[in-house]
Amino acid sequence: MKRMLKGAISVVAFAATLAAGSAVAAEKIKFGMNAPQGDNPEWNALLAFKNHVEYKTEGAITVDLFPSAQLGAERACAEQVQQGAVEVCLVDTGALAGFYEDIQVLSIPYLFKSSVHAWSVFDSPFFGELAEDMRKETGIRVMSWGENGFRDFTNNVHPIRTPEDLKGLKMRVMESPVFIRFVESFGAAATPMPGSEIIMAAKQGVIDGQENPAQVNYDYNLMDVQKYMSTDEHILGVHAYIISDTFFEGLTDDQKAIVLEAATLAARVENTQKLAGAKKYIDLIREKGVEVHMTTMAEKDAFAAVSQEPVLEYLREQVGAELVQSLLETAKEHEAALYGR
Repeated sequence: MKRMLKGAISVVAFAATLAAGSAVAAEKIKFGMNAPQGDNPEWNALLAFKNHVEYKTEGAITVDLFPSAQLGAERACAEQVQQGAVEVCLVDTGALAGFYEDIQVLSIPYLFKSSVHAWSVFDSPFFGELAEDMRKETGIRVMSWGENGFRDFTNNVHPIRTPEDLKGLKMRVMESPVFIRFVESFGAAATPMPGSEIIMAAKQGVIDGQENPAQVNYDYNLMDVQKYMSTDEHILGVHAYIISDTFFEGLTDDQKAIVLEAATLAARVENTQKLAGAKKYIDLIREKGVEVHMTTMAEKDAFAAVSQEPVLEYLREQVGAELVQSLLETAKEHEAALYGR
């Protein structure tokens, strides 16, 4: 009897050990982003990532989503990924410049002719090499690249159809040397300030205008204090789906493949929904009484002719002429493949 009881205890202990081992083997991903929960491209992209990872790993990896900067604003979230305190974040590449200076090269104005052009370049060896160099230098691995929306000009004085229309305007920009040089190249007065101050500054006449993606212009009520908007699409915000390299290397080969596949899926969801939703936001902005000018390719070329070189000069000093030239050539090659020009 005692022998049987002892055997039963051993079986229970063995089962408990197996259960404990399974618990240790299970992985959890904390995934943070700035955008809120809701029917928007970013949240839908994160849901796609979560569902794919949990489905393909049969629950061996679970994903907890933290929208609305619950894990900190983008720079803080990226810092936690670097430290391994957070596994995955969706951040604008501007937030990575403090960790990896070369990422600034993505701020070349009028680099991308369209969203589809940008997506094509995202899949190029240039972006792969940039990601690998950043991983080696920072311990932050970029799994995929997504679109965070083209930035457009808005103002309260007159429509902006040509580079000359910006001359003399007081334009709010991000607190970034690239954006300051860009706006000043048109003869406008660059006024750096946080985004939270735009509405009050416009009401008080401190600024005449600003530049942001259409979705941001609408969602953050910036069009309540602006009369004119031009879809010049001067600089594309680029999202990076980043993961702690230490965490990633701790996964099995199958799990690594699934996580990378999920990140690619998430970027595709975000990209297509951003582009498909562009008309929606322009229509909503027009409903507010804002006059919207749809900028043509030829007009964009005119803006580029004035503003690109001053920014390129700065970027060559910061990240090197070779890196800048490599991106310019890559963009041209993909433009030719897409548009035959």
